Amino acid sequence: MEDLLHYMWRNRLFAPVSLTTTDGRPLKIIFPGMAHQDAGPDFKQAVIKIGDLTWAGDVEIHVNSSDWNRHGHSVDPKYQSVILHVVYRHDTEIERQPGENYATLELRTYIPPEMLEKYNTLTLSSKSLPCQQQLPNIEPLQITSFFTRLATERLMHKQEQIMALHESCRHDWNETAYRITSRSYGFSTNATGFELLAQSLPFRILYQHHDSRTQLYALLFGQAGMLEHETCDEYYKSLQDEYNYLKYKYKLTPIPEKCWLFLRMRPNNFPTIRIAQLAELLFHHPNLFADLTQFEDKAQGYRLFNGEPHDYWKRHYLFGKESKAHCTTPGSSTTDLLLINSAIPIRFAYGNFCGNAALQEQALDLLEQLPFELNQITRKYKEAGFPRQSAACSQAILELHKYYCTPKRCLQCQIGIKIIGER
Repeated sequence: MEDLLHYMWRNRLFAPVSLTTTDGRPLKIIFPGMAHQDAGPDFKQAVIKIGDLTWAGDVEIHVNSSDWNRHGHSVDPKYQSVILHVVYRHDTEIERQPGENYATLELRTYIPPEMLEKYNTLTLSSKSLPCQQQLPNIEPLQITSFFTRLATERLMHKQEQIMALHESCRHDWNETAYRITSRSYGFSTNATGFELLAQSLPFRILYQHHDSRTQLYALLFGQAGMLEHETCDEYYKSLQDEYNYLKYKYKLTPIPEKCWLFLRMRPNNFPTIRIAQLAELLFHHPNLFADLTQFEDKAQGYRLFNGEPHDYWKRHYLFGKESKAHCTTPGSSTTDLLLINSAIPIRFAYGNFCGNAALQEQALDLLEQLPFELNQITRKYKEAGFPRQSAACSQAILELHKYYCTPKRCLQCQIGIKIIGER
């Protein structure tokens, strides 16, 4: 309810033209103030006229007047500059000082009934998509415009994570790109395993051996804890021997093999196959960060991740267990996800870092070139009639679902605003 009051106050959406305070004085909003997200009053620097006096100061909004005391505002000096208390229900007087109460505006009688009904329909519904029935009434151009904003917001959220990682990597973009890309190879199931693997094996060590395919494979599989067994498999033993030397040289400690999940997975998604694909990427693209930020279109991006692992993996999904011949290069849907989850966010974040807006535009353009992602969340929105032209749409849907629909922030959503605000 409080977000509805914020929305109405900010946009001055009141039923009658004239307003009065709870003690009967005429009230005129000259400027509602600027929304304030930090601790303190909800709106700063508002200008209002009460009776014959014009006031400049802050505005605090609550569902009930008594929330003022419940939140401890009476003893908080940040609220001494409040000139108006805006509430839905005025259930008690709030004293500014002995003999003087805060001017209060009760909105209960000013909210159009149909607006409150629409708001409750959306925010109190148990349905995962309560706006689905009203969606056909929204202009497609409005949704498309909102989705462009959402896709950008999603990249900005990823940018925050990338920059935090960049700082922890001592501002090394190669290390940052390597860690993000490694995690991407784990997708949702083995992301943590790949993250731990990358943390345990710095990019600088891999780079020193970028011209040796065997040593790259040995380092990655060894640090993954997968070269710790006795076996008669010749390929396994060759990697094991190489790793034992490198492990001693760099004083490496492998992560536990139990970090990796294999159950209920398609063999092509086994972490062994993904590690081999990562090794191949690093072998063909030792300057990983540069290559991730310089390719020009989807076709070049596909070629970046399309290296074919060692022939051993054409007949193996696991070490020592031969299988039927199979393809080992990432499929198109896998490559799409690698681009979406690593190359594109890295390019966007780096564009912001160096002030290159063209790089950020390229990142958004690449999302437009990639196909719509189908997963449990996007499929539901697709069936409801939301746009589904490209990965930019599916990324927008994921942002919409996480930051708007799930927390029921309908009044921060352009679709919700249109539905609730229509009269």
